[in-house]
Amino acid sequence: MPSVSRERAHWLATHILPLEAQLRAWLRRVAPRGIEVDDLIQEAYAKLASLPEDIRIAYPKAYLYQITKRLINDHIRHSTVISIEALTEAAQLSILETSFTPERILSGRQELDRLYQAIASLPDPCRAVFVMRKFDDMPHKVIAAELRISENMVEKRMSRALRIIIEHMQVSDRGVAKDGQLARAKRQDPQGA
Repeated sequence: MPSVSRERAHWLATHILPLEAQLRAWLRRVAPRGIEVDDLIQEAYAKLASLPEDIRIAYPKAYLYQITKRLINDHIRHSTVISIEALTEAAQLSILETSFTPERILSGRQELDRLYQAIASLPDPCRAVFVMRKFDDMPHKVIAAELRISENMVEKRMSRALRIIIEHMQVSDRGVAKDGQLARAKRQDPQGA
């Protein structure tokens, strides 16, 4: 292992070492049996010490805990025998890892808005079938009876609706307005089939 620079050593002493007692207490609660707390802490320190010099970490505590969670997951993944308890504890760590941050909430809302726009852009016959199937959870047979069309037509409209929604989402993912593609997909079948 290459030697640690003075700056990195000072950073570790200032930002990471004061967190050791808290990290140790947390690991005693969450680490699966068979994983040594001291070993996890040492491995985390080694990973932090081996980071490139130009890396600046804005949230040292969060980064330290993230490294430690990954080390636990790596240990579980590489174990030959995995206890059920270890898997449930790892699942709990994953839940903690995927907490709802403001960025994730905003991203989710934007994604929903894009989906609603895609559904609103569907031709009326396709939108009706899509809403009945996906939102009202109606079977094809009931949709066909209600709309007085064949089940085959329900399937065609449903697949067309999905195709248009996927195209709409892909276009908006790229951030490029390709209204021509969407309009062309709508014009291909004026009946909405």
